[in-house]
Amino acid sequence: MSDAFTREPPWNPRLFPPAYRTPRAVQTARNLLDPQGYGHSLRRRFGPVFSLRMFPYRSALVCATDAATNREVLTDHERFPGGDASAGLAAVVGAGSLICTPPPVHLRHRKLLLPPFHGRQVTRWTEGVRELVRAELPDLLADGPKPVRPWAQRLTLDVILRVVLGLTDPARTAEFRQALNAFVGMGNFPVLFLPRPLRRDFGPFSPGGRFHRRRAAARDLILEEIVARRAAPDRAERDDVLSMLLDARDEHGVGLSDEQVLDELMGLVLAGHETTAASIAWTLHLLAHHPTVRDDLIADLDAGSDRLLKAVIKESGRLRPAVYGSLRTAAYDTELGGHPVPGHAFVAALFPLTHHDPELWPKPDAFRPERHLGADDAVPYSLTPFGGGVRRCIGVSLAQLEVETVLRETLAAAVPEEAGPPESTRLMAVILVPTRGGRVRLRRRRPHRADR
Repeated sequence: MSDAFTREPPWNPRLFPPAYRTPRAVQTARNLLDPQGYGHSLRRRFGPVFSLRMFPYRSALVCATDAATNREVLTDHERFPGGDASAGLAAVVGAGSLICTPPPVHLRHRKLLLPPFHGRQVTRWTEGVRELVRAELPDLLADGPKPVRPWAQRLTLDVILRVVLGLTDPARTAEFRQALNAFVGMGNFPVLFLPRPLRRDFGPFSPGGRFHRRRAAARDLILEEIVARRAAPDRAERDDVLSMLLDARDEHGVGLSDEQVLDELMGLVLAGHETTAASIAWTLHLLAHHPTVRDDLIADLDAGSDRLLKAVIKESGRLRPAVYGSLRTAAYDTELGGHPVPGHAFVAALFPLTHHDPELWPKPDAFRPERHLGADDAVPYSLTPFGGGVRRCIGVSLAQLEVETVLRETLAAAVPEEAGPPESTRLMAVILVPTRGGRVRLRRRRPHRADR
């Protein structure tokens, strides 16, 4: 059991923001099956700050759902430090990952990880990402309705294997693909929401046993690659994230150990795989159900503009953010939105609810990319699909490159159309996914311009 969970205070309704009285198991199930709908019911009942009693928290998760409290949770690092709050994910990515490290270590590692994700470096990956999208596109364009998310999961994993891990050998890539698919697939993570005794390894067929064996297989494979890459004579000439991390040094000339690099890579795999796949699926699904926006976007892209493309992606991230929220802990007894918060309680900024606040976004349930075409006068911290503050997602630029490339290539070849009713959200670990994978039907377009 992690120190963060050990220090978590017991439930006391007088010391927490208000909560429903229903059992934790019921609240957990409702939140997993309908996170946005259930969250909206809590906010309507209790206001923008409330408690959600769900596993794996033994007391409650304190939830912030408006711009002011969202900002407090994301930026007041003295009251709501990061690191400990993500202890539950340490079982997935390792305690040394940027996702889980406390402030002093987090800032040092973040500085070491930032250079690979600078704009100039990301631009160098553009052609490689485009090649991968074009290689996968025929499967997406096959006749008949299909869920986008499984296709996007394959694509985003291949991007990670090439851009982050720098794999080029087909046999080695296939080996990694098999191990990482088994581990980072969201079907492997519900075990994290079970009561702690049930997460233990009771053998290869138990949920905990299956999880631990898949984790070990993935980590062993990546560690092999780290050791081999350190000895590679051409490492300095490579532009993948792994090679650059091995050469990174802080101001004292100190780099990352193999184990630290392993944890950081596991974090990048988790953060960059399912979240980006969900973003791609949601955006194409929303376009299929909003033909006017879709047609305007296609016309704008055909004219050589990306202005509407960026607005569509931003609005998709507002309406259906891939990440459910950002987790912190309370450093001491404090308050949030006028409610008490006990020290060491888990606190979350819930992005989907802030993004649907009618005081911030008129007609919040409508898909209206034009909101983002004018001057950027949005209330600070009213739109945070990638988090905010010093713990904002480090791979945002790569994720945006992937989504933009998929939309450009897909819409140049086909028109997404409805393949059933609009899908609601489900919560898989910390990812908001479409209930049926984001189903669309793609109608092929006639050739309209030279291949770019």
